[in-house]
Amino acid sequence: MTTLNDEQKAAAEHWDSPLLVTAGPGSGKTLVITERIKFLLNKKKFEPSEIICLTFSEKAANSIRDKLEKDPEIIDKKIDLSQIQISTYHSFCMNFLLENSSSTGIGMHGGIVNRATFLVWGLRNIDKFEFDRHIEIGNNAHEIIEKMMDGISAFNDELVSPEELREYVDKKLANPQLMADVEEFDTIHKLDNMQKMYKKYVQFKKEIDVMDFDDLIVMTNKILEDPEKEYLLDQLHNKFKYVLVDEFQDNNHAQFSLVQKIQKGGNITVVGDPDQNIYRFQGAYTQIFKHFKQFFPSRKDIFLSKNYRNPKNVIGFANEMLCKDTHREPPPKMFESQKSDDSKVNIVECSTDYTQAEFVKNKIIELKETTNCNFKDFAILSRKQRDCLQVAQMLVSEGIPVKYVGKTDIHTSSRAKFVFSLLKIIADPMNSMIPITLVLQEYGITEQNISRINLESKIRAKRNLDGDYAFDVISDQKVSNLTQKDTVQEIHSMLTEFIELAKGKPVSDTLYKIIRNETAIYKDIASDDSVESFIERSILSDIIKSAHDLEKINPDATIDDFLNFIKQLVKFDVETKRGTLDEDAVQVSTVHQSKGLEFKIVFAIDVATRKYPLKYQEKSYFVPDGLSKGVIPAAKPKIEFEREERRILYVAMTRAIDRLFVTYPTHYGDNIQNNNSSKFIQKLKLRTNPLLNFERFEPILPNNSAHTFDAIEIIKNGRIDEAIGHLQSGQYQSVIQNVIDLVKIAHFQKNKKFDNFTLSKKFELKSSENIEGLLNGTESEKRQFSRANLSVSSIEPYEKCPKQFWYEYVLDALPENQSKTALVKGDLFHKIVEQSSKHQLESNNAETYDVLEQQLNDKWKFCTSFAYIAESVKKENEDKNSLKPALKSFANWTKTTPNKIVALEYDFTIKIGGIPFKGKIDRLDETPEGELVIIDYKTGGKKKKIEKINESIQLNVYCMAVKESKWKDKPIKLASFFYPEKSLETIDPVSGKAEGQWFDYEVNDVDVKNVREKLEEYITNIKAGKFDATPDEWGCKYCDYKDVCSDSEAISGR
Repeated sequence: MTTLNDEQKAAAEHWDSPLLVTAGPGSGKTLVITERIKFLLNKKKFEPSEIICLTFSEKAANSIRDKLEKDPEIIDKKIDLSQIQISTYHSFCMNFLLENSSSTGIGMHGGIVNRATFLVWGLRNIDKFEFDRHIEIGNNAHEIIEKMMDGISAFNDELVSPEELREYVDKKLANPQLMADVEEFDTIHKLDNMQKMYKKYVQFKKEIDVMDFDDLIVMTNKILEDPEKEYLLDQLHNKFKYVLVDEFQDNNHAQFSLVQKIQKGGNITVVGDPDQNIYRFQGAYTQIFKHFKQFFPSRKDIFLSKNYRNPKNVIGFANEMLCKDTHREPPPKMFESQKSDDSKVNIVECSTDYTQAEFVKNKIIELKETTNCNFKDFAILSRKQRDCLQVAQMLVSEGIPVKYVGKTDIHTSSRAKFVFSLLKIIADPMNSMIPITLVLQEYGITEQNISRINLESKIRAKRNLDGDYAFDVISDQKVSNLTQKDTVQEIHSMLTEFIELAKGKPVSDTLYKIIRNETAIYKDIASDDSVESFIERSILSDIIKSAHDLEKINPDATIDDFLNFIKQLVKFDVETKRGTLDEDAVQVSTVHQSKGLEFKIVFAIDVATRKYPLKYQEKSYFVPDGLSKGVIPAAKPKIEFEREERRILYVAMTRAIDRLFVTYPTHYGDNIQNNNSSKFIQKLKLRTNPLLNFERFEPILPNNSAHTFDAIEIIKNGRIDEAIGHLQSGQYQSVIQNVIDLVKIAHFQKNKKFDNFTLSKKFELKSSENIEGLLNGTESEKRQFSRANLSVSSIEPYEKCPKQFWYEYVLDALPENQSKTALVKGDLFHKIVEQSSKHQLESNNAETYDVLEQQLNDKWKFCTSFAYIAESVKKENEDKNSLKPALKSFANWTKTTPNKIVALEYDFTIKIGGIPFKGKIDRLDETPEGELVIIDYKTGGKKKKIEKINESIQLNVYCMAVKESKWKDKPIKLASFFYPEKSLETIDPVSGKAEGQWFDYEVNDVDVKNVREKLEEYITNIKAGKFDATPDEWGCKYCDYKDVCSDSEAISGR
């Protein structure tokens, strides 16, 4: 049993009023939430489905759920945690909008489109916004759009619509005397221009039926405020009897407004730390705790003061730094470390940013050898991502594994460069000399032959002005002294095929086929479980995803449109996460990325002037006080900015479990200007403070350490860079030439002449003696399965072939085929029958086939048009018409069956073999005799045959889930697959079932037990990394990875 201190116990067991828990770092905030949930379940007898816990991130949601799932009390009482909704605001709102789309008229056919895609939309449409003279557009267009998009997001955070902004601006412009000064005059005119883009932005999203992440929360608030939709709010109140909010300090006004609506009768607990409010850029505001107190005047306040994470000196120093914030409302009492460790905080002054990186590297090596720490116990935290890149690079150069999460330019990937070169050729083959050159290099054409091809192209281009003729030259090959003609011809044929392939096809389809099917770009790395290949696969997947994003806002996009889209995308400050999975590696990241985490040893680097705080830049577009709906901060914006910067450093310091190093350089790069420590720590007596150890780090340099670069060194370094580039692109002949040049350079440096130079004496080509043994006898360590949970659909590939599971769920490899239509068609069938079943459940009347057919006609284009964009009209009509007899079968059955509906789309999570299995049961019925029937709908499968239905993993896992649910006391009679698209034979007049469409399993404990044991064996093998292939001709024929799998028996027959 978990032992709580008095403060934690009071928070966990409080009743009869709203509860506000404020707590410092390491004080057990998550523990209080999990214990409070247990209190509500066990003592107050809430049903799990009546509790909702809203979090700020998926990481926090998973942490809370994981702690509950591992709790002995929960396990002992077999509480069904799957019914507790623990989710982010975005997940909650998305589910709410999808579930009520028919009632609200709000759909998400196009899905959620990310910010980066809309930034490019804004840039491409900037002339349509009709900005006036107050907005000057030069070469700063992308900056203007990005600032306006940030402004629009700020207005969404405050739930201020374009219409409200328009009304406010018009009122000000109509009455100039209402403006206080020239500064406000300028602000109003900026807002006047921004609302033009804001209005068109909202219109555009509505026209193409997509949303951004802000819309999820804005739309949900809007619906719950609508008097005509009051019944939806009543449904939420009836469903959720208690609301908990984690990381309350990170909430913005729109999120808190949602919380106020969802809760009823003050049944609410919020937990947060005002000192860890570091998300002002997402609308979080320091006075949200004051706002809560105003809204819930009868609340109970509890403060958690005991810190169980940080050593006394760490929390003491962090508090000293924080207490210098004169605007901060001090907590009821000081935080108290409960650790006996008295290790001091290390303040390290370094001569340069380079020596700072060297200090961090040396200290990690030292502590790794002298303590029992793993690499994952170290964290290097900086204010900005680019500030920790130098440290990351130095660690990597030393062979230290690094988990670096930051910005990645996809153009730095060699495979991405090759893909873009192919696309440029497809888009404009007559002007493609540069991309053709890169493609020729990639396929091993020598530099001499490439030079000959390009020279001939230039000669032809001089005579004609309609292109650069490179494509023509590799076609006819009328080039003097050209060798490798067969290879060049193959390249030309490949490019011609790609040009034809792209005609009339969506960009995403063309990209997918080129990357996954028609070249070795992906196949070469599909089976490699190294970190480098993992990142390359991620980048290639990102390129395909970017094409899908573009098609959401421009369904008719061409290859050229996509290339322009990518070109514009890199102008914006868009972060791409490249963190590797759960390996043993040093975390190198920003403070924001470390929030909610803890590490034994933390390096807070660059705690220097101009880093903490960053330079203040006033926002161009912000919600004026006259429109603000949240509590307006008392301090001016610049002061609020610096207060947050101080809190960011506080968060960095309080990640440390054992030791904290705070470092800063006195010089950056070649800058001769002297630098100092951050003003946040300057006044804390760094050299004499008893909480600290101060040291100055100077690297020990050899006597001749002066950096001199002569012409020879420049040539040498150039050849080294060339060799590295050739190695990365696989041009090994060129690598050998570079190495020979380096041997000559070394000889010349030593002898100052080339006399007596003989290559054979200096350079001998032979393979390493042990390379064959290494290649044949040693396997690199396999990437381990690291997913937090499994689904029934994800475990079934393991049963077919463990290696197929490895490709899909360990390597995250792209499948050979990308079919969207079957999935979309199946989703639509499920939506229609789910809504029909809900109607039947609520009204006790089954809808007729005519009603279902009308829903199909109404929803088809709305829900499927994007998936069928590349398909023929004939294929689309066939798929649509195939659902009509399926819906007829459903209507006949659901009207006739004597069973009553118990549950629809029942979500569950159960533990098997120590891993959570998540799933969703389409429908659960109860017979007149009180027995349960599990039904799962299956579209497709017109020729489906199931011989051993009692061995079905899916149906038996569903049985396990029901046996652990609130219906656990009811016997399960049947578990069935319903294939309504199969041709029917006869219809049973009693059950309404069409023979041939139903596969029924008479549930019994022996079969359920056998499947559980089988799954436990699979889980054991998965955890042990057992992914050996089990090939057979039939299974391999339909495997999505047969073209990259060396064990496939289908390859030769393809």
